[in-house]
Amino acid sequence: MKSRTLACLAGLMAATAAHAQAPVTTAQGQVQGKPDGAATAYLGIPYAAPPVGALRWQPPQPPAPWPGVRAATQFGAACMQTPPDKGPEAALAQQPMSEDCLTLNVWQPQQGKRLPVLVWIHGGAFRLGAASLPLYNGAALAAQGAVVVSLNYRLGIFGTIAHPALGADGGNNYGLLDQMAALKWVKQNIAAFGGDPDNVTVWGESAGGASVGYLMASPLAAGLFNKAIMQSGAIDLPEASRPQAEAVFVQALAKVTAPTAQALRALPAAQLLALPLPGSATMPFIDGRTLTQHTRDAFAQGQTRRVPLLIGSNDYEAGFFPPPWRASVPARLGEATWQQARQLTDGYGSGQDALRAAQIATDKFATVNTRALATASAQHGLPTWRYYFRYLPASQRGSQPGAIHTAEIPYVFGTLDTEMTPDAASQALSRELMARWLAFARSGAPNPSGYAAWPPYRPQGQGIWQIGNNGSEAIAEPAPARLDFLEAQTQFRMN
Repeated sequence: MKSRTLACLAGLMAATAAHAQAPVTTAQGQVQGKPDGAATAYLGIPYAAPPVGALRWQPPQPPAPWPGVRAATQFGAACMQTPPDKGPEAALAQQPMSEDCLTLNVWQPQQGKRLPVLVWIHGGAFRLGAASLPLYNGAALAAQGAVVVSLNYRLGIFGTIAHPALGADGGNNYGLLDQMAALKWVKQNIAAFGGDPDNVTVWGESAGGASVGYLMASPLAAGLFNKAIMQSGAIDLPEASRPQAEAVFVQALAKVTAPTAQALRALPAAQLLALPLPGSATMPFIDGRTLTQHTRDAFAQGQTRRVPLLIGSNDYEAGFFPPPWRASVPARLGEATWQQARQLTDGYGSGQDALRAAQIATDKFATVNTRALATASAQHGLPTWRYYFRYLPASQRGSQPGAIHTAEIPYVFGTLDTEMTPDAASQALSRELMARWLAFARSGAPNPSGYAAWPPYRPQGQGIWQIGNNGSEAIAEPAPARLDFLEAQTQFRMN
């Protein structure tokens, strides 16, 4: 009995030693990770210098080297924000938070070289979120044969500001510059983790998906990635001009300090977070450097990275947001236009005006722009794959009409257990979507062996891959008349 126990212990120790990885050498120094499922996680690696003091509201600077082996076993601090009371980001109120937050995480499978690389950009309206949320754990996806990277980037007023006192830049989209710095780090270092620096897919949801669109269009992001995935990211954002952005920030900051760069950089972070800025103020603006034109214009004119694009949205995006947001649709449209719009939807089959408003809010928020960007990409000859996510686990089918904003994320990451107790059908869908996303990262087409063929997007015909309760299939645009009508309502916004 004793010999059997010793043998088991020896086997366990051998397995643990085999799973443990030797330190990985990056350009800044060595990092030691830790086992995470069937992958090794390297957490909290600095990809830029801390943007604090004189580096607040400056483009990201290279990270300093470190001596010896750095323990990469804990996530870095979340970037400064005011976490909400509900939702996944609420957990960040109990976690470290700092302006010193420009770190990334790498999940490496146990075997493989020159593997496809998936770089995740989290959502959160450019004001919330962090790569450390359990929903975004990359271990399960990495175990399928990819190197997965996630990153933090500056948020809110720390990531987006326009003020003439800030020198030559006058303010900028620093959060987007952070994302580019992280992608440069990946190009330089990811081969040491088994990744292929010439096969990098940039990938995000909501504000993270919108960031992918911005990176597609930015003249500063050339050569940083090879494929792109936008999940509910083609959203209706204001994309203000620099003068419009400056007017908001100058007015807000004039109430708290002198209009000098030194005074602005000396303001406590808590005071900056408390400024009464509208949410749209800290979304990316046309700064003339990072962004030179509206995203839709760049796509329409073919002035984006020429890379394969996987893009899609969910059928009940509005269900994620507070009820007053979707209930505001009639007032935003005006009575006459609302009466026209309500005739174009049955409210997910309910006939209820509240759900009619939710369908219109969903389409104006995401579906209209998703169709526009996918159509432009396809028309300019780029491999384009569009999905429509409608799947609900059986336990939710009696309580909501469709898949809310963010609903697809745990299926793609294989992190369903952070959100629910998954049933067999949900687990099977998760395996399929992980396989499809990984196939896209490998080859530019989401068609792994063993699954039905997902056709490339075409604006006409059966060009959309519907992911629904009864399986996945190619369908035509579900409601083109409603989308056309909402496309024409240029004064109607959902932000």
